[in-house]
Amino acid sequence: MTQIPTTRPVTLDVQITVLHPDKSLAVGVPLRVILGTAADWQSPSAGEELVTAGDGTVQCTLPVVLSSPRRQVTTNFVTRFMASRETTRQVQLGIVMEYAGRSWLSAITVDRRANGASVRLDPMRVYGRASDGRFTDDVPLHDGAWRKRLPSGKMASLPGFAVTVATLDPDSAAPDNAAWRLRVTLQQWEPYVVPVLTAAGADSLAKPRTTDNTP
Repeated sequence: MTQIPTTRPVTLDVQITVLHPDKSLAVGVPLRVILGTAADWQSPSAGEELVTAGDGTVQCTLPVVLSSPRRQVTTNFVTRFMASRETTRQVQLGIVMEYAGRSWLSAITVDRRANGASVRLDPMRVYGRASDGRFTDDVPLHDGAWRKRLPSGKMASLPGFAVTVATLDPDSAAPDNAAWRLRVTLQQWEPYVVPVLTAAGADSLAKPRTTDNTP
């Protein structure tokens, strides 16, 4: 297989499917899609603003540089001590979506191994808006969950969805692997409920129904 130099852009066909918490198609969901790690990727105007269609998807085709890092790929606790490094093809996908009344930028990295398997070797990163408007306010990851204190004073689990599918593959019809496909599926969490002050002075906070990210 002919390898493309890491500095040469390829055409990447991106399709993102958004599902409701019950796995039904989420129609009319606005999101911003950002490919790669250009200097302005955390800018509030970076990428393309899209809205999910009747099939719950957004699609765009953009040029992007796929990096070729050397990664140590492990499948379990034992192999992490034995696995050798291999070269993968890698892309970062940024998604800006609203949850808990605010917009968040989630950076998802997808690697494609030489054997054709797509893997996510790095944890997703989540950012809120800083005072200058850029998405540089890093949301900490702790025990498998991203949590941020909101202006209300309450802690919220973020980013409001789980990534259930993420695959990166070359388009076999394109010569020299000059075209690739990225397919990502996001399953939304239950809507965040703004805390309501009760008569006793206590407030309530709805938690997203998700196995891995519920505080």
